[in-house]
Amino acid sequence: MSWEVLDHALNGVRGDADRIRIRLADLEQHVGYQLLRDADLVGGTRERWERADVRLRRLWTVHDAFALVVERAIHVRERGGEDPQNELAFLLRGASVTLPLEAGSPGDRGLLDPDVERLTTADAVARMASDYEAATEVVSAVETAWDVLHPRLAELETMWQEVCTLSDQVELDEDEHEELREQLVRVGETVRRDPLSLVVGTRVDTSSLGRLRGLLVRTRGELRDALRMRDSYTQSVAHLVSAIDDVEQVLRHARGLRARVVAKISAPAAPDVPDPVPGLRADLTEMDVLRSRGDWRELGTRLGRVQHAVHQASDAAHACEEDLSELFARRAELRGLLDSYRARAVRLGLAEHERLAGLHGRAHEELWKAPCDLGEAARALNAYQRSLGELAGSEPPEGGTTPGVGASDAETDGGVT
Repeated sequence: MSWEVLDHALNGVRGDADRIRIRLADLEQHVGYQLLRDADLVGGTRERWERADVRLRRLWTVHDAFALVVERAIHVRERGGEDPQNELAFLLRGASVTLPLEAGSPGDRGLLDPDVERLTTADAVARMASDYEAATEVVSAVETAWDVLHPRLAELETMWQEVCTLSDQVELDEDEHEELREQLVRVGETVRRDPLSLVVGTRVDTSSLGRLRGLLVRTRGELRDALRMRDSYTQSVAHLVSAIDDVEQVLRHARGLRARVVAKISAPAAPDVPDPVPGLRADLTEMDVLRSRGDWRELGTRLGRVQHAVHQASDAAHACEEDLSELFARRAELRGLLDSYRARAVRLGLAEHERLAGLHGRAHEELWKAPCDLGEAARALNAYQRSLGELAGSEPPEGGTTPGVGASDAETDGGVT
């Protein structure tokens, strides 16, 4: 080999040695590598890291032997020797990198088998590259998992501390949330010691942390309610009493309205008016019992349920009142339509027509008798409307209560519900 070729090869291995040294130094300073090296790993993460650690130790062994060859080659090039050209050629192209063979069982090696392995510098570089890639793949996978999991775990631990503080403030027993604490410990152990067990394909599975977060959020919310209840019980109950009184007043009006509807309208049937007020007042009595026991957590939970029940009762009471009022509104609408049709008949000189007079009388009787059937009244009104249109030679006026397409008088209730 000419000196020009040798110098080119020497520059190549020197460059490789510099790059490898920098990469290994960066790896040792890498946070993920340091965490893995110091962590007490378990499970699949430990198995993968142990295999990666073996590759890293072998990488350092090859690196040290490779570095010695590079240093020797530089020395020969600078200082010379008995046959520097051939020696340099061997160092750069021959099997000059000497590695100790790993110890094995006596049967793995013969009596005269060598105790070392020899590689060329190119083979040594290739082996180091392979080991580096395999090791850093594990480091990267664990670091990616930790980047996703650690912030979530930190949030859970912060929430747990808040739960503990709130528990102390409402004077709960120390073991009140023991199961929740144990779940957090188990999740924390998995995140810190076996993060790769939570990696599915290329995705980090955070569902277990999400479920635990839901439990902590709910527990924290219950404790906050309990604390608020402890500090503002009288005011909260006063608001509930006022809201229940309002519901009772609406229901009282609805019951009176229903009595009037039953007296005036036979169909559609008037809806029943429920009475949740006794149950709601019983809930308040139970809350007083819980207060006497100092059970603020249960009291806070009960407060939320009672507030929701009162809100639903209020909505139901107003809806019932509205449904009853709509029956009177529908009767008034039908009466107004009959008056407008009668006025049109007068304008056309048809008011006293025998056919129209009879239909008008029937519709009027249905709408003004008590109780009246709004369905029958609507059908009588429709019959009067159609006859008026036929005698007048025109279509029914806009706003009329026309039956549905294809319906007979007996098949429509005039839109009453």
